[in-house]
Amino acid sequence: MSLSSRVRLDFMKLTIAELILFAMYISIMLFACAFMTTPPVAKLDLDAAISDLLTKSAAAIGKDPAKIKIRDEAVLVVKRMLRQLASYVDMTCFGNLSQMIQTGFNIYTPEGTTGPVIFTVIQGAFSGQVIAEWPKDPNNHGYVLRYAINEDGLRDKFTEVSCGLTTWTLNGLTPLKEYLFSYCVVYSTGKGVFCDPVFLMVV
Repeated sequence: MSLSSRVRLDFMKLTIAELILFAMYISIMLFACAFMTTPPVAKLDLDAAISDLLTKSAAAIGKDPAKIKIRDEAVLVVKRMLRQLASYVDMTCFGNLSQMIQTGFNIYTPEGTTGPVIFTVIQGAFSGQVIAEWPKDPNNHGYVLRYAINEDGLRDKFTEVSCGLTTWTLNGLTPLKEYLFSYCVVYSTGKGVFCDPVFLMVV
């Protein structure tokens, strides 16, 4: 089983100026889609949050710490709305690539013209949920999936999960943290080498 198309969460790492433009684009594109019938964020509310962020960003140009803090809070409001809309698009479109593209979000599709990606990790349907998938090894006795928060002092503190499947769902991860994930095959003689890590910002 291969994973279907999902919304990329790359907007989480945009600069403030880029985030404002991206949010405006989503406001135009997503709410024009007839199949986006009950989004969790109203267009009026998203537009108001964008306008608020514009105002507070302009006020923070003078480097006043209090105004910068207020601006950063406005950034989080816009990002939170975009994350809610991203999850809604994922759940509404069920991996339908053509529908998802119409919403304006960037889309991630594990399978391309060269076949399935070796190791994929994508955001699940719920906050703190991640789905990992890797290819089947005919000589396996199982697999080990490991993950850690990608921050200084935490990268080497892996959690490992042993499983017999090639798809695994992780729940309870910390939202707004970037994680690194890797897996290895377990043979009769012991564990193989872990693959190069895949990075994902969890929402």
